[in-house]
Amino acid sequence: MAGAVAPKAGFLSSLSPRERTLVMALVLTFFVMGTLVLFYLRSQTLRETDSAVEAHKLALQSVYTRGAVYKDRLESKKKREKNIPSTSVQFLTLVEAAQAGVEGVTVSDQEEVTPQTLDGNLIKRSFKFKLRSVTLEQAMKFLTALESEPGRIILTEQLAVRSPNSSEDRLNLDVVISTWEREAEEELEDEEEEE
Repeated sequence: MAGAVAPKAGFLSSLSPRERTLVMALVLTFFVMGTLVLFYLRSQTLRETDSAVEAHKLALQSVYTRGAVYKDRLESKKKREKNIPSTSVQFLTLVEAAQAGVEGVTVSDQEEVTPQTLDGNLIKRSFKFKLRSVTLEQAMKFLTALESEPGRIILTEQLAVRSPNSSEDRLNLDVVISTWEREAEEELEDEEEEE
């Protein structure tokens, strides 16, 4: 036993410096190429997914803007527009009728707001009024009677509710109701002739 056996040296230690450099370059090249291949395959998959999503978007857009669904929507829009009356609403008459239907409700400070002309030959009409010292039930009945006018779309656009004091169940309400109407066809023709 002349000498102790030297521990086995690693693979790289048995190579010359030039060979070690070449092996490291080979490993680095393999790693870089593998990473590039993975990125390429990932981007190819993403492109395929994007093209599938774009195809679905185009199909949905075609259905909603060119197909039978689009035609049905246009027809239903025309029907809804025809349901909007072209006659002016008489807010005072509506308020008086609703007031007669609910006991103990008095309307004050009634004022019609200046009509607003909207796109698509629509006019928005609003009416402000105040209800003083009413119960919640009376207020609900009154507003329901106003909004359920047949042949009209009447909405409560603004509603401010205040209680005069905490011991009573009476409320003070500031209300703005609105409705829409179409401009009469003769008025539209007159406006076009003036231009």
